[in-house]
Amino acid sequence: MTSELGTGLLAGHRPLAELAGAPAALREGWEEQYAYTLGLQAYVYGFPWMYLAQLRWLWTTEAGKKLAAKEGLHIPWAPLNTFYNSPELATPETATGGSPNHDTLYSVAWLDVGDEPIVISVPEVTDRFYCMQMACIDSDNFAYVGSKQTGTAAANYLIGGPGWSGDVPADVLDVLPRSRTPAVLILGRTGVNDETQDELDKAHAIQQGYKLTSLSQWPGGGHRPERPPHAALPFEFDPTNPHGDWHTMNRSMTENPPGLPPGIDQTELLRLFATVGIGPDQSLDAQSLATRRGLERAANDGYPTLHKMTLGRGISVNHWNYPPRSIGRAGQNSDFITRAAVQALAGIADHDADQAVYINTTFDSTGAKLQSSGQYSITFPAGGFPPFDPTYHGFWSITMYESSDFNLVKGSDYYFVNSYYSQFQGRAADGSMTVLIQRDVPDQLGDGVYYLQTPDPSSEPNFYLILRVYVPGPEVAYTQTWAPPPVVPAS
Repeated sequence: MTSELGTGLLAGHRPLAELAGAPAALREGWEEQYAYTLGLQAYVYGFPWMYLAQLRWLWTTEAGKKLAAKEGLHIPWAPLNTFYNSPELATPETATGGSPNHDTLYSVAWLDVGDEPIVISVPEVTDRFYCMQMACIDSDNFAYVGSKQTGTAAANYLIGGPGWSGDVPADVLDVLPRSRTPAVLILGRTGVNDETQDELDKAHAIQQGYKLTSLSQWPGGGHRPERPPHAALPFEFDPTNPHGDWHTMNRSMTENPPGLPPGIDQTELLRLFATVGIGPDQSLDAQSLATRRGLERAANDGYPTLHKMTLGRGISVNHWNYPPRSIGRAGQNSDFITRAAVQALAGIADHDADQAVYINTTFDSTGAKLQSSGQYSITFPAGGFPPFDPTYHGFWSITMYESSDFNLVKGSDYYFVNSYYSQFQGRAADGSMTVLIQRDVPDQLGDGVYYLQTPDPSSEPNFYLILRVYVPGPEVAYTQTWAPPPVVPAS
């Protein structure tokens, strides 16, 4: 009975006995299609391992520095286990991608904790927002140091790799969760309370207090490991290699295996991807020609697919998009689309919601896509501003970006509004604030009216906005019930 039902359901299909003797060309047809369809899923799943490995090499090696200089890229370059401290707030010339903010000074470091832990030292910070966001190479966070999580006092904290255990010096706090991967990205942020040189100087002084020290070099820490930290050259930088994305992903996953404790178990998913040669200890060279062709197609379609996936994730309120609740640790919630598209591609790594929430929009109040040639306005009524916790120096901002490369608007000086800065404190007589959005600079602005300049429509037809709320109130961080004002097109 079972075989009869199967035959009926597959009416019109060739019998299995006949397929078993099918020519190799027919078998290659399904192999290529199988590799393509599964490869698209593997690309979404594994994209952070490929993309962040690329950034690690670019940001930490001498060869990466030379390539960035050749391409005219301004990158946060520093050797592994060393901080890069940004001297200025991000500008349109800071072409790092990842939607950089103009609210805080970045302190960026790639760590290698595969052989031994690293100790991060922070100074006392009492007068501004600051945090050290720590993510694995899969772009999921695993720990924070900062005024919201660990307090404002100066202290030393241990950053340990997967499964590390050992003696910890008495003056080092071993309170952070272990990283799930040997490769760790730190995205530090130090608030700048105004755009004055005095404020920048104060923030720079705090940055100088951020230190990274290998445990073996800490007083009483033991011996120096024999292997120096390194970042391998990603294969996809070779344009002649059609499988560079996959080779980079495989090597990165071999170095940083997915699913290690304390992460969620991902064994069965990895076994599935291994059927087409993707994952830790896998080799594309061992796969059939048809499989490799399918994976090549999947990689070619994977990036534009992810680009589309950056839109429409999460809850829409007034055509603003709250991030999915899994943001910051999406992979640990099996939300691999959010992890790849929103965290990694659009943001490199995203904050946990209690630290900061980034609400974004690419649409106006009618649901039409935001056009660089258009004119719009946003009005915050009195009492309708984004809620935040001032205890930890919370604040909010709106920043404009070009849609094609996730960077600030080229050639513009009007790409942000920040609630902390003195130049944005004015309000209309009724207590409201209005932000005009257009290409041409307004002749004059009234009380409580500010301006964002859209990109040049001839080179960048679309833009998007991010409304950041640092140390947000619960109606932003958890319930997502605060409604951002709509982006209203000019009549």
